[in-house]
Order: sequence, then structure tokens, then C-alpha cells
Amino acid sequence: MSNQPPEAIEMYKKYSTLLKAWNMAFKNFMNVHSHSLSGKELRGAALLKIHHTTAQIMANITPELDDPRTTGAVFNDTERFRIYKNEFKIITDLSSSLVTEAEQDVEKGRSGLTFSTDLGLVGPLYYTCIRCQDHNIRNQAMELLLRCPRREGMWDSEAKVRMIREFWEIEERHRILQAAVPGEIGIEIPLSDIVDLVFNNEMKWEWKWKLPSDESLIGSRESSASKCE
Repeated sequence: MSNQPPEAIEMYKKYSTLLKAWNMAFKNFMNVHSHSLSGKELRGAALLKIHHTTAQIMANITPELDDPRTTGAVFNDTERFRIYKNEFKIITDLSSSLVTEAEQDVEKGRSGLTFSTDLGLVGPLYYTCIRCQDHNIRNQAMELLLRCPRREGMWDSEAKVRMIREFWEIEERHRILQAAVPGEIGIEIPLSDIVDLVFNNEMKWEWKWKLPSDESLIGSRESSASKCE
């Protein structure tokens, strides 16, 4: 972080302050007006809270200037995400209410949302599945993604489900690798140093192991990795 340009650091400070100010204004607004909001407006408020909570976790994970690690190592440090269990639960709980209401709309004969150019639930639920360290919460997030097949801009729920499942498999392989390696070399290898998410032509993606030596330690299964559009 000490190598980041000063303007990037100042921008981070500015928007971190704005995130906190927004949350305070949102709480005050809801305390005064929530009883008079329509159902549609309450759904909108819930979605705003979901996105703010996701953004706040991302902002809080940003390392301090004196952290000697690479930003990749910090952003992939699973221990840093454990303290945000309650925040991830807010995301899944609010998302669950919105998905349930959408399902009820369909049951009542109203057309369900399958495409939107705007951001909705897919991104926050994907982030929860990838970053949350509580398995019950991230399994709930996965269940919600399965219940709301839709595309929101570049976020396609079906593609994200496949991506998450592959990531969980890689995560488990990394856990097995970590169990074998520390006793030999005494250090922890960040997942970001081992695997990359690579986008190819036409936005096809695949998880790729960076070094052949990593594959030899855990057994290569790259050929089974799916490529999704």
C-alpha cells in the first residue's frame, strides 16, 4: 500500500468517509420514513442497504499503509473476512426477503425479473459466497442465487454459480496444500499466489493454476475446469 500513488490513497479516504456518512443518513431516513414507504420503495431501500454493506466490507478490507504484504495477499487473507460475519448475514437476510417477494410476485401472475442493466442481488451474493468464511451463510447465498436465475448487466447468476462451485473446489485444494506445505517451509501461501481467474475471448473464463509445481503438489485437475459464457 505504501507504493500506491497519493491520489489513490486520498480517493480511498474520501469515499470511505462518504460511505459512513451515507449509512448514517440512510438510518436517519429509514427511522423517520420507513412506515410510510410503499412495498416497492422498501424493496429499493433493502437493495441499497445490501450494496452499501458489500461496499463497506470491501472498503474495510483495504490494508493499512504500513502493511508490508502485497495488496493481493491482503485482499485474499481469509482471516480478515471472519469478523464480517454479521455484515454478510445482513446481505443474505435482506436478499432472502427480496427473492421471496419476487417468487410471490410470480405466483400471483406478475412477470418475474430475468434481466436488468442495473446491479441487483447477483453481485453481492457472489461476493458473499467467495469471501464469507461462515459456511452456513455462504451456502444460504448460493441457495438464493439458485432461486433467482437472472442477468444483471455483466452478472449472470447461472454463470456465477458455476464459478463459485469451482472456486470452492479450488479453495479446498488450497486447504489441502496448506496442510501439507507449512511443516516443510514454514510459511503460508496465499491463494492469490497460486490461482488466477482468467478471462478469454467472448468473456469466457477459467480458473488457472499459475505454477506447474502447485499442480504437482495437489494433483492437476485443470482439464475439468469449465469454461462458461
